[in-house]
Amino acid sequence: MESVTVKNKIGLLSVIAISTTGIIGSGWLFSAYLGAKVAGAAVYVSWILTLIFFILMSLVISEIVSIFPVRGIIGRMGALSHNKYFGAIFAFAIWLELIGSIPGEAQASVEYLANISPWLSHLLISNGALTTAGIGFTVLFLVAFWMANLFGIKLFTRINNSIAVIKVFLPAIIALIIMGASFHPANFTAYEGSFMPYGYNSIILAMTSTGMLYSFNGFQLCASFASEIRNPGRNLPLGMVISIILCFLIYVILQTSFIGALDTAQLANHGWLKLDFTSPFAQLATLVGLNFLTVVLYVDACISPSGTGVTFVGSGSRVLSSMAAERQMPQFFAVLDKKHNFEKRAIIFNFGVALIFLFLFHSWAVLINFITALIILMYMVVPITLIALRHSHAETVRSYKLPFAFLICCALFVIQAIFFIFIGAKDMQYLTITMTVLIGVFLSINAHGNDGYSFMDIVKLSVPFLAFLWAITVLILIGPISYGGNDYLSYGVFYPLYIAVSIYAFYFFTNKKFVAKCQAIRHLDNAKLSEQK
Repeated sequence: MESVTVKNKIGLLSVIAISTTGIIGSGWLFSAYLGAKVAGAAVYVSWILTLIFFILMSLVISEIVSIFPVRGIIGRMGALSHNKYFGAIFAFAIWLELIGSIPGEAQASVEYLANISPWLSHLLISNGALTTAGIGFTVLFLVAFWMANLFGIKLFTRINNSIAVIKVFLPAIIALIIMGASFHPANFTAYEGSFMPYGYNSIILAMTSTGMLYSFNGFQLCASFASEIRNPGRNLPLGMVISIILCFLIYVILQTSFIGALDTAQLANHGWLKLDFTSPFAQLATLVGLNFLTVVLYVDACISPSGTGVTFVGSGSRVLSSMAAERQMPQFFAVLDKKHNFEKRAIIFNFGVALIFLFLFHSWAVLINFITALIILMYMVVPITLIALRHSHAETVRSYKLPFAFLICCALFVIQAIFFIFIGAKDMQYLTITMTVLIGVFLSINAHGNDGYSFMDIVKLSVPFLAFLWAITVLILIGPISYGGNDYLSYGVFYPLYIAVSIYAFYFFTNKKFVAKCQAIRHLDNAKLSEQK
C-alpha cells in the first residue's frame, strides 16, 4: 500500500486538534450537570481522578505506538501484542464504541435543540426519546459527518482544525460569562454543609454514570493516524497530554460556572439530587438573565458534537480497516481509496452500522450508558498490550518508554475492572452478552481453523478474556445490592475477591508463556506491518 508522504503528514497542532475535537463533544453539554447531581461539589475529585487516568493511558498508548506506528493502531493492539483471535473482543468493542458514539453526538445536538421552543420539543422528543421527526433530523447530522470524511485526510484536517478552535474557546468563554453574571461560593457546601454529601462511592459513580469517562474519550483518536503523523515519538504523547489537560481545564471551568450559578437557597433545601435540567447551560443562562447567551449555546450544541462526530467517522473507518487487515473482518474493508488515501468502503459501511445504533437507542442517555461500558472494555487492552510487548519486543528501539510500566499497567487494568462495578449488573449483562454473540460470529468465520491451527486452538486463544468478562459479571450479579447485585456477597468479601480475580487475569494475559503461544500464530509479520505504516 502507498504510504502517506512526509509533506502530507500532520504535525503537533493537528494532533492536538484531532484529540481535542474527539474529547469535547456532547459530554460538556451534560456532564457538569449530571456529575454535580450525583456527587455534589465532590465532582471535582471525579474530574481530577479522570484526568490522571487518561494521562496515564495516553502515556501507555504512546509507547505502544513508538513500537508499531501503524495505521489504525487502536483497533489492532490485541492483534499486535498477542494475535487476531485474542484481540477480536477488543477490536469489536473499539469499533462499536466509535460507531455508536457518532449517532450519540448527533442525538445530543437534536435533543439540546429541541428545547428552543415547546413546539420544537413536541416535534422532536416524546417521553424522553426521539420521535420519527427527531430521528430524521439526527440522520441529517450523520450525513453531514460522513460527507466531511469522504474527501481524504487533507480536507478532514482543515475542517477538524477549524472546529477545534471553536470547541476549545467557546465553552470556556460561555462558562466565564455565566460566572461573571452569577456566582455563589456558598453553593459548594450549601447542602448539609458538606463538600461530599453522598460519600466516596459517589465520586466513582460520577466518573462512570454521568458521561464523564465518555467526555474524555476521544483523546486516543490521533493514535489511529499514527502512520500519518510527523515524528510520532514526540508529537503523539505530547499532543495527547496537552489535549487532555486543556479539555480538563475547560471541564473544570464549566463545572465551576454551573455550580456557582445555582440558586443557593434551593440547593440548600432540596439538595443536588433534586436538580432538574434538560438543557443545563442554556437554562442557567436564562435564569441569570443572559438570554443572548442561549443562542450561542444552541449553536455550539451543534458545533461541538459535530466536530466529535466528524472525527469519530474518520477514526472508525481506520479501526474497521485495521480489523480487516487482521482478518477479523472481510479484507474488502482494508482497501484504501487511491485518490484520497482514505478507507472509503469502511466509511460507507460504518454509516449503515451507525443507523442501526440510532434506530435501537432513541435517546442520548440510554445510548451513552451502553457506550461507556464499551469504552471501559476497549481500554482494557491497552495495559495488556504494553506489558506483552515488553516481553516480545524487549530489544526494539523506542522513541518513548514509560517508567514503572508493570505497576502502572496493572493498576490501570484493575481500576478499569472496578469501573465495571459502577456500571451496574444490568448493563454488564448487556455488554457481556453482546461480546459473546460477536465472538461467536467471529469463531463461526474460523470454524474450519486458520493459520494452521484447529478450531479448538482458536477457541482457546479467543475466549480467555471473554471468560474473565463473564467472571466479573457474575461477581457483580451476586455482589452488593447497591451495584444491582443480589447481595450474596458483603462488601468485605466482594471487593477483595473482585480485585484478586482482576489481578490474576492481568497476570495471565501478560504472562510470557501465554503471550508467546499467542504470538506463535500471528499472521501479520514485520514486512506486512511496514507496508501499512
